[in-house]
Amino acid sequence: KHEAKIKSLTDYMQNMEQKRRQLEESQDSLNEELAKLRAQEKMHEVSFKDKEKEHLTRLQDAEEMKKALEQQMESHREAHQKQLSRLRDEIEEKQKIIDEIREYKLQLEQEKLSADYDKLKIEDEEREMKLEKLILLNDKREQAREDLKGLEETVARELQTLHNLRKLFVQDLTTRVKKSVELDSDDGGGSAAQKQKISFLENNLEQLTKVHKQV
Repeated sequence: KHEAKIKSLTDYMQNMEQKRRQLEESQDSLNEELAKLRAQEKMHEVSFKDKEKEHLTRLQDAEEMKKALEQQMESHREAHQKQLSRLRDEIEEKQKIIDEIREYKLQLEQEKLSADYDKLKIEDEEREMKLEKLILLNDKREQAREDLKGLEETVARELQTLHNLRKLFVQDLTTRVKKSVELDSDDGGGSAAQKQKISFLENNLEQLTKVHKQV
């Protein structure tokens, strides 16, 4: 909208400039006509110098014509000056409006740039905060990974210890079972209490094996 208004005012100024040139051309034409009349007057003065008395009336008429033309030229000149002054005032007023519109447009652009800068600054600050959070989270993850690694090593050692203990327990249990079987064979099949004890130990061994697998 501002660009259209500026273009309209510019066209108006160009039109006023064209009118001013036309008035100047009209004034130049009148000046040329006056110069011709003055030249003719001089020619008449030279031609009829010796007949001044005879043509006194004509010279008076020419003088009156000259005065009338000068008055007409002066009137045209005054009107031309007034019109030029009015055109200059209008051009200055339109130029002032154009300058105000341009200044307002520059102010709007500056405010927009300032708002865009503030927005970018806020976005940059938010990105910085997110980056700091990500760095802190990454540090926590690294620390957790290190802690988990230590925990895994501890669990592995504990599992190995448990495995060794289970192995020893199985060996000891196997040895006791064999001795118990041998004693039962010597006693003619053994007692029911010994068989119950063997069954109890086998069940415990099976449960320990399951627990070990789960661990």
